[in-house]
Amino acid sequence: MMICSNCNKIGIHWVGPFGNLTGTECPHCGGTNCQRQDQPEEDEPELADCGCGAHGEVNYDDGQEQRFYCYGSLPMCSP
Repeated sequence: MMICSNCNKIGIHWVGPFGNLTGTECPHCGGTNCQRQDQPEEDEPELADCGCGAHGEVNYDDGQEQRFYCYGSLPMCSP
């Protein structure tokens, strides 16, 4: 959702014919192209304990809920 930089309300929408949108408009204050720039979220790293006892940032997630936390040579440490 886009937020208006003039009135700080949510609801800015694209305007123009479908396939050729020309800009944005705020339905609250009538402003055009006044959406706020997105602020990048600072993600905190995921920290956990590895099976070998090391504690640190997750360095790999296999997508199957199995995460690896260090770069040790043990099978439980890295994929």
